[in-house]
Amino acid sequence: MRKSGKNAPDLSLPAAAADMQMRMALRQMNFAPGAAPAARPVRDGETALALKRREWLLDVMDRQRALSSYASGLLTAENPSSDDFLHLFYAPGRPVIIKGAMTGWPALEKWTPDYLAATVGEAMVEYQGGRDEAADYELMKDRHKRRAPFSRFIELVRGGGNDAYITAYNNAANAAAFKGLEPDLGYLDAYLTRAHGMLWFGGQGAFTPLHFDLTNNLLAQVTGTKRIILIPPSQTRQLAHRRHVFSDVHDVTDPRRLAAHPAARDVLRYELVLTPGDLLFIPIGWWHQVRSESFSAMLTYTNFLWPNAGHDSYPG
Repeated sequence: MRKSGKNAPDLSLPAAAADMQMRMALRQMNFAPGAAPAARPVRDGETALALKRREWLLDVMDRQRALSSYASGLLTAENPSSDDFLHLFYAPGRPVIIKGAMTGWPALEKWTPDYLAATVGEAMVEYQGGRDEAADYELMKDRHKRRAPFSRFIELVRGGGNDAYITAYNNAANAAAFKGLEPDLGYLDAYLTRAHGMLWFGGQGAFTPLHFDLTNNLLAQVTGTKRIILIPPSQTRQLAHRRHVFSDVHDVTDPRRLAAHPAARDVLRYELVLTPGDLLFIPIGWWHQVRSESFSAMLTYTNFLWPNAGHDSYPG
């Protein structure tokens, strides 16, 4: 496995030792399986103090990780095994760029705008439109649903811009129209069940503003390049998080937004460019924004081999 920073230590742990470690941790927390914590009234100021302590802990953990380039860096792995991916990235909730897992997919060579337009043809598709007219186009997705023949959609996005975009939100409506593209795709059996991902098609400049997701996501870049900024959950207090999973900062590269939200200027962030054949694992809760640098085709997967829940218990 190729990594940024220093070589990683051997993180293997015998099953019995891991089980004992977990039991000890639970015992220290006074946790009894099946026992519900006793409810009691929250005292005045207790919530504020608890939040301050949480922020203190997150700050301390960030400083500790910064001591090691391996612990604090964004890693790149060459086609990791299922076990390596689970133990080093999925379970710890750590992002990783994966190379080599999409080798041999026909889509990597075929999916030009001309090929896509010819293959899907005049099939009607749903897309997000009129995005330039509203700042809250991601929050109010239903208001921006549009329909057109796919060949017409391709013409709309050839010239670039953010006004028209097929996103994961349109996936269910477009399943039949995109069925003919499935033979061009492979499977990622080391990490996922055998279901194809949600498709994204857009032109240069298509932009998804700063947000986090309520599931773990695996992004698979097929055509073109996307510039992605990742921000750890520990930076949330600096990101003007008021509505659902979105940040009022919107774009941490926009000087006007940063002038309105100066706390976001100094957030810890990672910037990368996804190229065809790259995978990016984004753990649940990690902030990210995505901008297409060219015409782009991408898939998003959530159907991991391991539990992937979070949305069902998300407050608000």
